[in-house]
Formats: sequence, C-alpha cells, structure tokens
Amino acid sequence: MPTETIASVVANGAVAAAPFAPPVAETVSLLGEHPDRALLRSGEESGERVAIHCEATSFDAATADLRSVAALRIRGSRVLTSQRLILSFWPTEPAEPALSRLLAFIGNRPLVGYYLDFTVGLLDRLVQPMVGIALPNQRIEVSSLYYGRKAKAPGKYAVDLRLDSILRDLDLPPRAGEDAYASALAAAMVYLRLEPPRP
Repeated sequence: MPTETIASVVANGAVAAAPFAPPVAETVSLLGEHPDRALLRSGEESGERVAIHCEATSFDAATADLRSVAALRIRGSRVLTSQRLILSFWPTEPAEPALSRLLAFIGNRPLVGYYLDFTVGLLDRLVQPMVGIALPNQRIEVSSLYYGRKAKAPGKYAVDLRLDSILRDLDLPPRAGEDAYASALAAAMVYLRLEPPRP
C-alpha cells in the first residue's frame, strides 16, 4: 500500500466502524485460549510503532464509556495513513469484534500517543476481561518526549504541553480537527520530529 510523509494530513483508505458494549465475562480457561492474547505477547519485532488515541464520554478512564479509537502505524520515517484503523463504539452493541480488530492491528507494537495513560487505561478496562491481560505494549508519551527536550534548554520557564502548542512549537501542521484520528496523527508527527528513526 502507498505510504505518506509525516507532514501529510490527508485522510485516505477505508474507515472501519464497529460498536461498543461492556465486554462479556469469560471463564479463566477461555481467557487463556484467546487468540488476541498471543498477538500481544508475540516476540516478533516489526520495527513499527502505532499511534493511538481514544475519545470517550469523560476523562476518567475508570468510568468513561469508549466512543471511538483511531490507530495508525509508523514505519521508519513515515506515518502509514492509508493503513489507519478508525473504530466507533455504541453502548447497545458488543465491543468484542471491534476490540479484536484493534488488538490485531496493534499486535505487540509500541504505542505512541498524547495523554496515552488515559487511552491505555480505558482500553485495559475493556481488553483485560476479554483476553485475560492488560495491554503489555511499550508506551511512548509524546508530551514527555517534548518536555524532556525543553527541560534541557537553558533558562527556566513553564513548558506548554498542550498538543496544539507542541505542534506549533515544532513547526508541524495543525490538527485537522479534534477527533481521535486527528489527535493520533498529530502524536505520530510529534514522535517522528522528536525521535527520528536512525539511518
């Protein structure tokens, strides 16, 4: 499939929709056999990262209802926007099919994001009852990368960690909206600006 540079904010490719509901309780024996568990624990390394962002009904990961997830892979110096995954969730529909698609898309790849603890915390609450484990993926918080760079600069001043401010300061394109996809793409661009791949 074609790939696009980190400056690209053009949406293309298929958008997948899927519903949401609290996960169905499963027995311990079934949890150990869930195929998505093997994907998360695979030792194979693709060298890719996955930028991810969630939208929910609140900012409390312990109680919020998931409404949408956007994920896109980062390979080398490129964000693969043509291979993005966008899922919608609804309270009256089962979440397992959509979550299985998300886990297959993520696999064991490191996760990149802004406010990533919230995203992973919300997903863990839904995924763990389904597959028996929380997401074991490495986490890369782009605001922490940005803060680390600013903290090394001479002088003492407050660091603006708002995502749009980070984009402006790094001379990156602004978010093309405030949805999950726009935020995931923005996080991917920040990551590549701050942690460019080694040649």
